[in-house]
Amino acid sequence: MRIGVLAEKTGVSERSLRHYEQQHLLVSTRLKNGYRDFDESMVERVKQIQLYLSLGLNLEQVAIILKCLEDKPLLYEEPCSSIIDMYEQKLSDVNEQIALLSTIKQNLEDHVGILKENAKKQRI
Repeated sequence: MRIGVLAEKTGVSERSLRHYEQQHLLVSTRLKNGYRDFDESMVERVKQIQLYLSLGLNLEQVAIILKCLEDKPLLYEEPCSSIIDMYEQKLSDVNEQIALLSTIKQNLEDHVGILKENAKKQRI
Protein backbone atom coordinates (compact mmCIF):
# COMPACT_ATOMS: atom_id res chain seq x y z
CA MET A 1 0.00 0.00 0.00
CA ARG A 2 1.17 3.53 -0.65
CA ILE A 3 2.04 5.91 2.14
CA GLY A 4 -1.22 7.85 1.78
CA VAL A 5 -3.24 4.70 2.34
CA LEU A 6 -1.14 3.79 5.39
CA ALA A 7 -1.66 7.32 6.73
CA GLU A 8 -5.41 7.02 6.20
CA LYS A 9 -5.63 3.59 7.85
CA THR A 10 -3.62 4.65 10.91
CA GLY A 11 -4.52 8.32 11.30
CA VAL A 12 -0.81 9.21 11.27
CA SER A 13 0.51 11.88 8.92
CA GLU A 14 2.60 10.94 5.92
CA ARG A 15 5.36 13.13 7.30
CA SER A 16 5.43 11.12 10.54
CA LEU A 17 5.42 7.85 8.60
CA ARG A 18 8.41 9.02 6.57
CA HIS A 19 10.17 9.94 9.80
CA TYR A 20 9.43 6.52 11.31
CA GLU A 21 10.86 4.94 8.17
CA GLN A 22 14.00 7.09 8.41
CA GLN A 23 14.37 5.88 12.00
CA HIS A 24 14.07 2.27 10.73
CA LEU A 25 10.82 1.67 12.60
CA LEU A 26 8.93 1.02 9.37
CA VAL A 27 10.00 -0.87 6.29
CA SER A 28 8.88 -0.27 2.73
CA THR A 29 9.94 -1.29 -0.70
CA ARG A 30 10.15 1.05 -3.66
CA LEU A 31 7.99 0.58 -6.69
CA LYS A 32 9.39 1.22 -10.18
CA ASN A 33 7.88 4.70 -10.11
CA GLY A 34 9.73 5.45 -6.83
CA TYR A 35 6.66 5.32 -4.58
CA ARG A 36 6.91 3.61 -1.23
CA ASP A 37 5.02 0.34 -0.89
CA PHE A 38 4.16 -0.73 2.65
CA ASP A 39 3.11 -4.23 3.61
CA GLU A 40 -0.25 -4.60 5.40
CA SER A 41 1.63 -5.55 8.58
CA MET A 42 2.88 -1.96 8.81
CA VAL A 43 -0.62 -0.84 9.89
CA GLU A 44 -0.21 -2.77 13.15
CA ARG A 45 3.39 -1.60 13.46
CA VAL A 46 2.31 2.06 13.25
CA LYS A 47 -0.35 1.39 15.90
CA GLN A 48 2.34 -0.08 18.15
CA ILE A 49 4.56 2.95 17.61
CA GLN A 50 1.68 5.27 18.48
CA LEU A 51 0.92 3.27 21.64
CA TYR A 52 4.48 3.59 22.92
CA LEU A 53 4.68 7.26 21.98
CA SER A 54 1.47 7.79 23.98
CA LEU A 55 3.33 6.42 27.02
CA GLY A 56 5.74 9.33 26.62
CA LEU A 57 8.56 7.26 25.17
CA ASN A 58 10.78 8.65 22.42
CA LEU A 59 11.47 6.97 19.09
CA GLU A 60 14.78 5.56 20.28
CA GLN A 61 13.01 3.85 23.16
CA VAL A 62 10.23 2.68 20.84
CA ALA A 63 12.88 1.09 18.62
CA ILE A 64 14.23 -0.86 21.60
CA ILE A 65 10.75 -2.12 22.45
CA LEU A 66 10.01 -3.11 18.85
CA LYS A 67 13.30 -5.02 18.72
CA CYS A 68 12.38 -6.78 21.96
CA LEU A 69 8.97 -7.66 20.48
CA GLU A 70 10.71 -9.34 17.55
CA ASP A 71 12.53 -11.62 20.00
CA LYS A 72 9.65 -11.99 22.48
CA PRO A 73 6.27 -11.24 20.89
CA LEU A 74 4.48 -11.58 24.24
CA LEU A 75 6.15 -8.57 25.82
CA TYR A 76 4.10 -8.53 29.01
CA GLU A 77 4.23 -12.30 29.57
CA GLU A 78 7.99 -12.53 28.92
CA PRO A 79 9.33 -9.01 29.45
CA CYS A 80 12.85 -7.99 28.50
CA SER A 81 14.70 -6.59 31.52
CA SER A 82 15.67 -3.52 29.48
CA ILE A 83 11.97 -2.74 28.98
CA ILE A 84 11.23 -2.94 32.69
CA ASP A 85 14.16 -0.60 33.39
CA MET A 86 12.98 1.79 30.67
CA TYR A 87 9.42 1.88 32.01
CA GLU A 88 10.65 2.42 35.58
CA GLN A 89 12.88 5.30 34.45
CA LYS A 90 10.01 6.88 32.50
CA LEU A 91 7.72 6.51 35.51
CA SER A 92 10.36 8.17 37.70
CA ASP A 93 10.67 11.03 35.18
CA VAL A 94 6.89 11.49 35.12
CA ASN A 95 6.73 11.56 38.93
CA GLU A 96 9.45 14.22 38.99
CA GLN A 97 7.51 16.30 36.45
CA ILE A 98 4.32 15.93 38.49
CA ALA A 99 6.12 17.10 41.63
CA LEU A 100 7.57 20.09 39.79
CA LEU A 101 4.20 21.01 38.29
CA SER A 102 2.53 20.67 41.70
CA THR A 103 5.05 23.13 43.15
CA ILE A 104 4.50 25.55 40.25
CA LYS A 105 0.73 25.24 40.68
CA GLN A 106 0.95 26.01 44.40
CA ASN A 107 3.23 29.02 43.75
CA LEU A 108 0.83 30.38 41.14
CA GLU A 109 -2.17 29.89 43.43
CA ASP A 110 -0.30 31.76 46.20
CA HIS A 111 0.55 34.65 43.88
CA VAL A 112 -2.97 34.86 42.48
CA GLY A 113 -4.26 35.04 46.05
CA ILE A 114 -1.85 37.86 46.92
CA LEU A 115 -2.71 39.78 43.75
CA LYS A 116 -6.46 39.42 44.33
CA GLU A 117 -6.11 40.50 47.96
CA ASN A 118 -4.13 43.57 46.94
CA ALA A 119 -6.61 44.38 44.18
CA LYS A 120 -9.42 44.11 46.71
CA LYS A 121 -7.61 46.56 49.07
CA GLN A 122 -7.23 49.05 46.22
CA ARG A 123 -11.01 49.16 45.75
CA ILE A 124 -11.74 49.91 49.38
